[in-house]
Amino acid sequence: MRRAHLVLTALVLSTVLALTGCSGDSKSQASATPTAPARVDCSSLTIDTDSAALPQVGGDAAAPSLTWSGQGAPANLTVKTLTAGQGAEVTPASYVVSNYAGWRWGEQTVFDSSYARGEPLTLAAADFIDGWRCGLIGHHVGDRLVMAVPSELAYGDNPSNGAPAGPLVFVMDIVDVPTTAGATMEGEADVAALGVTVSGELGAPATISVNPGTAEPTETRIVVLARGAGEPITAQDTVGANMARTTWDNSVFESTWDIGAPSRITVSATPDLTGLVGVPVGSRVVMVQAAGTDANGTVVPARAYVIDIDTKLR
Repeated sequence: MRRAHLVLTALVLSTVLALTGCSGDSKSQASATPTAPARVDCSSLTIDTDSAALPQVGGDAAAPSLTWSGQGAPANLTVKTLTAGQGAEVTPASYVVSNYAGWRWGEQTVFDSSYARGEPLTLAAADFIDGWRCGLIGHHVGDRLVMAVPSELAYGDNPSNGAPAGPLVFVMDIVDVPTTAGATMEGEADVAALGVTVSGELGAPATISVNPGTAEPTETRIVVLARGAGEPITAQDTVGANMARTTWDNSVFESTWDIGAPSRITVSATPDLTGLVGVPVGSRVVMVQAAGTDANGTVVPARAYVIDIDTKLR
């Protein structure tokens, strides 16, 4: 029987589905929001933690202002911690909730501010401009940062779509790194009955394998392994998730945690995930899926998934 099958284009297990400069918000601010396709290997960068060239940060907590040093922009990406937080750490696979304001180097006019909009930005770390993507890794919820981003790690010197040109400065508060860490385990027996094994602490990368001798599923099933305390998912929601999957013979394993590219899932556009409706955000679920064919008629093997529903996206 031919049926539509959940494939990579729905699960973002490759960079093909990484966001391409869209913040998830269709408002006009999207062109200024610090999102862009990531291209730089962060390990190749020198990231400084301070510079005499950095401006002084003043103003109110929700309306930061800058006093410029009069010096030129630092050559290296520079991320200075103004206030250290004690919360969850940002990883390459994290969704990050942040408030920020941005300036072109040496200018007084703010080109973009989530503080002014009254709503923080929620986005995968992988989908920020390279300066943010590389500069935020290892920082924590509660941190206030001032960040000098060279033009080549921002939008360049001649950007399109109205994005700011040249070196930039941001003041940022990391508000949250949503994960499944606070979920409550409840579905161990149900998952065992599916014939799969899930490893990994809640809120951390997970793996999944199929137990030897387990018969392939004949239909899609979703089981809540750990229940979160967030809002229930609706059919109209788009959620941010991390996941891992294996073919039924365990020959091919893929993970968004491994590649640092979490998923963006529109529930209504992904029929096999309609079973997520009603599941609270912050939950870890397990899905088994029968073999089938994709939209191009290609045979797709049976698979098992572990999915962390980290956040809702707008």
